[in-house]
Parts: sequence; structure tokens; C-alpha cells
Amino acid sequence: MLGLTLEGGGAKGSYQIGAWKAFKELGIEFDGISGTSVGALNGALMVQEDFDVAHEIWYNITPNRILDIDDKIMELIADYELTHGNLQLILGEIKRYIKQFGVDSKPLEELIHKNLREDKIRSSKKDFGIVTVCLTDMKPMEIFKEDIPTGKISDYLIASSYLPIFKSKKLDGKKFLDGGLYNNLPVSMLYQKGYKKIVAIRLLSKGRVKRVSYDDLELIQIMPHQNLGNMLDFTKDRARHNISLGYYDTLKAFKGYKGKSYYIDDEITDVEAVRFFMAMNEEGMKKLAGLLNLSQALPYNRLIMEGIIPRLSSLLGLDEGATYSDIATGLLEAFASFKDIETLQIYNYGQLVEKIQHQKPKKQRKEEKGIFDSTVVGELLLRVDREKLLKEAIKILLKHNQSFPFGNNS
Repeated sequence: MLGLTLEGGGAKGSYQIGAWKAFKELGIEFDGISGTSVGALNGALMVQEDFDVAHEIWYNITPNRILDIDDKIMELIADYELTHGNLQLILGEIKRYIKQFGVDSKPLEELIHKNLREDKIRSSKKDFGIVTVCLTDMKPMEIFKEDIPTGKISDYLIASSYLPIFKSKKLDGKKFLDGGLYNNLPVSMLYQKGYKKIVAIRLLSKGRVKRVSYDDLELIQIMPHQNLGNMLDFTKDRARHNISLGYYDTLKAFKGYKGKSYYIDDEITDVEAVRFFMAMNEEGMKKLAGLLNLSQALPYNRLIMEGIIPRLSSLLGLDEGATYSDIATGLLEAFASFKDIETLQIYNYGQLVEKIQHQKPKKQRKEEKGIFDSTVVGELLLRVDREKLLKEAIKILLKHNQSFPFGNNS
């Protein structure tokens, strides 16, 4: 049996809808789903097989569809745009919530009641489990659909998503809190039900994640390589970006695309990678060696193989076992990032190289200009700033290497 576990994380849950889109394209079906908070809400829609409904909710999300709070205030809070001009506005809104003893979650509750189909969930052959915490009884609840009283699934989903900032309400005379306080990624629920292969969609949000260590469990984790934003950022732009990110990250996990920040459906051989490094002209090699603080007394081949390549690998954040292919791919991604090329797209190496060759570098921020002056202070700053050092290395490589797929891009 194949299971799916969805982590909680508020507005970050839009990422899971992108993953769902990829699952549909890949023809992957799950026999059981477990989730916490927003993961439980998305999981319920998955069990209902209502992708179009889920996609519409998230694609057109606005803060006031989730919480009783002014959209402008929500956007300011979500983006951390605390300036002198808006600070009083935000503080005033916060004071209003304090007087009301919490944020009113009525819009979220109405959204759940409107779109939940308890009959479809109960008639589905898929297992479905959620996590919440009963504050009244002071105990966590990991509960499957068959153990939830008839007519109460929507209420338990609300209970699973009940953040401490919400206005106090009761379910069957008891108070509940967000399930993330106990287990934000309930992989163990499915394992204990007999699932030995589970896909977990991470949101990397705040909340307790219980460690699982089962010798017979195959766990596939899909996690974002970009920041998903604030868990209260229920804005369209953020949601749409996260949907795309979840889609491509999931395709990468199952199709084996190369790259960390990009999605590359191709392969560079170690021979091709070494050929690129060896094609550096003498001027470029000297500049790179000087930048990386390497002795130029070494023979050309040794300087490249024993000095420049390992140093570039370190700058790229690669581990010691990285192959020449890994390093070349990392550099290609660094070149693409330097040129500000869109990440949310599938490329082959030729396509990405063409983009690099024809797109100008993104403009340097004003505060960065002049930092690489040939002064002692400038050189020291360069040595201790890996990102800036890598950018300077990229400029040299783009200008002074005439081979491999990268070309001459001064």
C-alpha cells in the first residue's frame, strides 16, 4: 500500500496542491492519506478527489477567505512590512483582536463546511487520518475517519487547524488546538496501519515533527528548495508561486531531474565537465587562481584539478563526494542564477545554456557596488563572503572559458 502524509503549515499548504497536480500527471494514486492542520484539510479534498475545487480555493485565495481580518493588514503582517507609516495601523488591528479574545476563524470554517463532502470521504476506499490536540483532556488525538462520529468530520478538520490565535470555541463541549503541537507530520499513523511506503510532503513549518525510524519503511520526502513564506501569507501571488514550486519539486523527486534550484532533464558526463574546466584560457586561470587564493606555481593541470575545481565545489556548497558532473551542473545553475533566469521551468542543458548566453546579468544592488575595489578591505570582505566570491568566480568563468556549453558571456 502507498501512503501520503501532508505536513501542517497554514498558508504554505498551497505547495501541496502543486504536488497533487504532479501526482495526477504521473498517475500516482494513494491508498491512504494522513495530515495535520492544513495538511488534513488538503488531504480531505484529496480523498474526495476534488482537485479542481482545491486548486480554485488556493489559486484564488485571499486572506479574508480564511480569517476575519482586513486583507491589507494581513498582507502587511504576512510580508513583515513594518514601517513607521503602517505600524500604528497594524497595532490598532492587533488591539482589536485582543479585545475580541482572538482572531475569528469563521471564514475558514465556512470554507470547510462548504467544500467538505463527508459522504465521499466515508465511501472512499482510501484511509484518512488527522491529528489534533484536545486541550480540555490534555491529550493528543490521532484519529482515522472511521473513528470520527458521523457528521463531525468537518468539525474535526477545523479542530486540527485550530491555531492558538483563534477565538476560543468548543467541539462537543471541549476545546481543541492545532495538531501541529503534537505531530505536524503524522507518518507513523499510516505506518501503524500497515503502510510500508509513504510519500511525505514537507512544508518545513513550525510545529513538532515526531521522528520515525522503521527499518521496513520506505519514506520519500518532498520538500521545498525555496522559502514558502509566512504561514499567514494567504495572498494570491504567494499561493500561486508555491503551487508551481510544489509541482516541479514533486516531478523532480519522481523523475530524477538534476539541479538544486533548477529542474534539468539532462545529464553532463564527467568527461564533458572536465573538458569545460580544462578549456579555461591562461588569463582566466590566473584571475581565478588569484581570486581563490591559490598558488599559481602549480602546473596548469594540477592547479585546475587539485585547486580550482575543489574550491569551486566548496563555494557551491557541494559535499566531498561530488562528481565533476555535479560541480559542472552546480556552476551552470550559478550562472543561470547570476543571469536571473526563471527557476520554475523544466530545462535541458542546451536550453538553459542558451538562456545564459542571451540574457544579461541582473542589476547589481547599489550597496554591492564598489565592494570589490582592489583594496585590502575589499579583498578581505571578498574572502569571507562565499556568495560574493562565487559571483566573482562566475564572472571570470563566463568571460574566459571558450568551451563546453557555456560559451563566452562577458
